[in-house]
Amino acid sequence: MSSSPDTTEEPDSRGIASATPVRTTEPHVSGPVVAALVAGVFFALLFLVIDQGWKQQMAERYQQSLATEANSLRSRLESVLNASVHATIGLAAYAYVHPELNEDEFARAAERLYRGQPDLILSLTLARGETLDLVYPREGNEAAIGLNLAAHPQQSASFHRVLESRETVVAGPWPLAQGGRGLLVRAPVLTEPDEDADAANPWSLSSIALDFDTLLRQAGLVPGTARLSVALRGRDGTGAEGEVFYNPDALDISSAPLELDVNFAGGRWQMLAQPAPSPSATSRPAAWWVLGAVGLVAVSGYTFRVGQGMRQRREALTRYQALVNRLDDATLVVAGRRILWANPAFTRMTGMSPAPGETLAALDVIHPDDRVHLPPGLDFARPDVREEPMGREIRVQTADGAQRFHLLRWVSIDWNGQWACLLSFVDVHENRMLFNALSEARDLQDALFEAMPGDALVIDEAGLIRRQFGDGRRGRDPNATAVGHTLDELLPGEVAERFAGIVQRSLQEGRMQEIQYRLQANPFHGGKNEAAGEATRWYEARVRPIHTPFEGSAAVVWHALDVTERKELEDRMQALAWEDPLTGTANRAALDRAFPRLAARADRLEGQLALLFIDLDRFKPVNDEYGHAVGDELLRLLARRLTGSLRPDDLLVRLGGDEFIVLSAPLNRPEEAAGLVERLQAAFREPFELHPGHMDPVEQSLSCSIGVAFYPRDGRRLADLMMAADHAMYRVKAAGRNDVAYASPEAPGV
Repeated sequence: MSSSPDTTEEPDSRGIASATPVRTTEPHVSGPVVAALVAGVFFALLFLVIDQGWKQQMAERYQQSLATEANSLRSRLESVLNASVHATIGLAAYAYVHPELNEDEFARAAERLYRGQPDLILSLTLARGETLDLVYPREGNEAAIGLNLAAHPQQSASFHRVLESRETVVAGPWPLAQGGRGLLVRAPVLTEPDEDADAANPWSLSSIALDFDTLLRQAGLVPGTARLSVALRGRDGTGAEGEVFYNPDALDISSAPLELDVNFAGGRWQMLAQPAPSPSATSRPAAWWVLGAVGLVAVSGYTFRVGQGMRQRREALTRYQALVNRLDDATLVVAGRRILWANPAFTRMTGMSPAPGETLAALDVIHPDDRVHLPPGLDFARPDVREEPMGREIRVQTADGAQRFHLLRWVSIDWNGQWACLLSFVDVHENRMLFNALSEARDLQDALFEAMPGDALVIDEAGLIRRQFGDGRRGRDPNATAVGHTLDELLPGEVAERFAGIVQRSLQEGRMQEIQYRLQANPFHGGKNEAAGEATRWYEARVRPIHTPFEGSAAVVWHALDVTERKELEDRMQALAWEDPLTGTANRAALDRAFPRLAARADRLEGQLALLFIDLDRFKPVNDEYGHAVGDELLRLLARRLTGSLRPDDLLVRLGGDEFIVLSAPLNRPEEAAGLVERLQAAFREPFELHPGHMDPVEQSLSCSIGVAFYPRDGRRLADLMMAADHAMYRVKAAGRNDVAYASPEAPGV
């Protein structure tokens, strides 16, 4: 491969670049190849180490699974044996309570036990003294009848153990008299030595003969099918000290790695287990080896490519010296403080052509306040300057004397065989001016939001709060903020759903929405909380969409004012509009508003209303004697008494002075008004306790004159009813006061 000439520009004595040919050498590949080989060997060794570790882990897991399997076999064997022991004990208990047991009764009892395990149970027997007397099933077991257990060469030992210990014994396995190999489970009929009991009950023990092969099969011990070679020892339930009675795989007892005790009522065996060889237990899948081969090729290839890339970058750096001459940005090459080269763009920018060896500080083109952000003394030879590319925004004096913002970046390079820094000046003046304008606008916006009353939040279309201004940001809890939370997290479910709907409607319609709502204090407004005693407050909000994406998402500005005090004032003013300010009862305006509603209700029910005109008798002397303040106190006391005499739907109205009106709820009959009049008159029977400021409390009795008119009989308009009731009341006044009169002669009480 032949080399191709490139050209680079060398600065002459005046700092002007001139073209000088630079030869590039033919690339060598020996370095990348060696690196690839080393990386491949390292990967292969690492892969083999991991493979051996995995193999060991698989072997350990295999051993653990076999130990679990051995425990499972032991548990199943214990379960089968214990079930048989309990059956034998049950048979012995049956013989104990039936000393006169005959063959038929025994057969019925034994048949129930035999029926549960016909394959496992060979026979069930009862011994009378030393002789087997009763056997079930009889067929096939005739040879066992009459067998002398005490003299039997193999079974006598277990027979005597049962009678001496009075405990259940598991004997065998032994060859049986009736044929086959069986396990004998024997239980004493009498568990406590008692001579009288022995004389009364002839039965000595019960036995169940189990087919040993069936027992092993039920426990899962089938030779040649398990992953374990298993042996059993402890004939006659003698445990680890007993002889081996089961070893189909000729297991070496002395080297068996697993020894498990098989415990059951009546004895103990020991299970010895040896894992069967299983090459597949530690075999790795073919994909594993394929992965290793692919990894080896990949690591070697990658290392080779990286080596080639590093070589190519070094060669590119040489060619870079030729390319920087054509940069449009002002560029310098410096070694420490000295300038080695300046491109034409630098001369155009500053109007200076620095000579080789001149220092950058001597040019005085960088603003003095910005030098603190650059290496001290503008020395670019410091070690930390060489570590990585750096950049600083500085002000540079241009050829026209102006100060313009530039981004000064420097990077280490190899310049004609010596270390140097390439300094490039990128003009960012317009960007800086724009950024400053945007910052000023943002600061102004933030100041406006912070200065405005109430809460201001920016909420995106997903209900996430992006910004918070105003009172909400200046909340009582400085750690509480709504930013970063969704409406669902801050508000109750129904409220959050309603607010989200308003946000969506504002975005969809593209116009401002207005809403008034009540809200329990929470981080949505000021970081307040209910635990601090904050009550529900009223807010008035304007929700305006932001027409351009805010941080990449559609959003609205939610500006809310706390109008709780205004709402409370409105409520108080509204209450004053319908209330008598002295007594707190309804006023004439409230009566005008309530009458049409009650009249319509009476018409629907085909009933009537009673209007009672009440005028206090001789009330003026109270004001004259005690003063108007005491008179006002008397009116308030009277209003409370009258209110307590009315039904919930009746209306008490103070017209002014000492005149009151009661407008009843609909009545079914006019006679019901008599009860209302009686309750009102009862309110005057007890004297009132007054407290003149200049004397001790006094008691003042009071009476009233009442006129009654009925709707619709005495008038359908409120004015007509009031006039009719007023005339009736004046009849009472003329007749001597303290009574009641009805507008119509046919009314009750007339």
